[in-house]
Amino acid sequence: MLCTMPVREKSGKLFFDFWVNGKRAKTYTGLDATPENWKLCNAKMREIERDLARGTFDYRAHFPTGNALHVFYPDDRLREGAATLFSDYIEQWHRDRSPIRADGSVIPDADIHPSTWLHDGTTVRSTFTPFFGHMRIGEIRSEHTLAFRRWLFTKGLSGKTVGNYMGLLHKVFDDAVAEGLISVNPVVRTSSRKVQRGRKRPRTSINPLKPDQVLRFLEVVDPWYRDLYEVWFNVGWRSDEIVATRFGWLDFERQMVVVKLGRYRGYEAEPKTGEREIDCSHAPAIFAAFARLRERQASTGPDDYVFTSPEGKPLHQEWLNENVFKPALERAGIPYRGQYCIRDTFCTWALSAGEDPGWVARVCGNSEEMIFRHYRRWMPELKTGSGQKIAAALSAALGRAGHGAKPRRAARKLAQPSPKPSLISRKLQKGQGIPADRWRRGGDLNPRNPSEFTRSPGVRLKPGSATSPLGRSRKT
Repeated sequence: MLCTMPVREKSGKLFFDFWVNGKRAKTYTGLDATPENWKLCNAKMREIERDLARGTFDYRAHFPTGNALHVFYPDDRLREGAATLFSDYIEQWHRDRSPIRADGSVIPDADIHPSTWLHDGTTVRSTFTPFFGHMRIGEIRSEHTLAFRRWLFTKGLSGKTVGNYMGLLHKVFDDAVAEGLISVNPVVRTSSRKVQRGRKRPRTSINPLKPDQVLRFLEVVDPWYRDLYEVWFNVGWRSDEIVATRFGWLDFERQMVVVKLGRYRGYEAEPKTGEREIDCSHAPAIFAAFARLRERQASTGPDDYVFTSPEGKPLHQEWLNENVFKPALERAGIPYRGQYCIRDTFCTWALSAGEDPGWVARVCGNSEEMIFRHYRRWMPELKTGSGQKIAAALSAALGRAGHGAKPRRAARKLAQPSPKPSLISRKLQKGQGIPADRWRRGGDLNPRNPSEFTRSPGVRLKPGSATSPLGRSRKT
């Protein structure tokens, strides 16, 4: 049975669409819908109709690499994997995961965040394709993926970054296994305890600015963007959230901000940790800056951006970093670091001041687990002397629980008797020498100030000692 239109057009491309014994043979050609290509496809379709009438139709004979091979040869899917280039497969694989529609809009509640998908695309183009692109999927074995892992380390990448790359590659081959292109995933996942501990290790790249550095930075930064960075240092949001802020999110009366979207490479989607409402009354400078920006902007509608370029265009975090943030650091004499240090600066300052970690996590849009993992060393309660408050509370509670008895007074600390001086110490106090057979390193037998005693005959001195030519002179 054939369709009424076995040769059809979609998005300017031609494809075949017909049925054979209840199986649909929808096959894309990739040819443009030109008159010449229409003639070629119609001629091919006439050949297919003749074979169908004779009962000799073989899909593979007409379409050796057709996308319906798995329909007609379900047990032969592995052969297709052996003929498919890795570069072709991963390009299609990445395109199929896209959370961005053809018109540029973002699919709500997509399985993958747009920023993650764009970052994965960079990884595919810069690492996966150069290494595996020339190979067939069926040819790739575990020894190839292990060699790829070693190659990543030779490029100077950290263990965490290499682990992220291998995890993404494992997902690629997992999907190839699910599609029947290969039978075994060639990526060996490292699941040792050492690697798992490394994934939970605190970040070592935290490099916040000091108060005087922030002041110097705000003094020299481009005046047009000074209010942006003043707000940013007071909230610690992600860079994609700060550039996406709209006037409709601001409540000047309550001094509240609702963060609804993040903007990354021109695409906007819900923030990674979801929409959140933030009370900004802790820093009056935040809404003072918003008020100045509202007076400056030509349009302040609900969907208009708060932070724009002088031409009124929305900002991009990469452009800000290269053209505003980095030059300001140089003018202020501050060693270079990425814009993420603004987030680190807010978190470390707030925690050092004793702010509640839950409040810090809510303002900057993070989880409390990540706050404790990466910033715990800035929490005063976790420094030396921790535990005294709980010890006092437990002592009081345990005292009250003692059958109505009054809480005991803390025992008065008794003066400890001075330790009895040793024989050597008593001799030193009397000005007597140390017998040669009693000399050794450490303790009272080797006092720190050799000038306090008189050298006895037979005592061997080392170079650099008090009476050595390499040291100072001493009474004999």
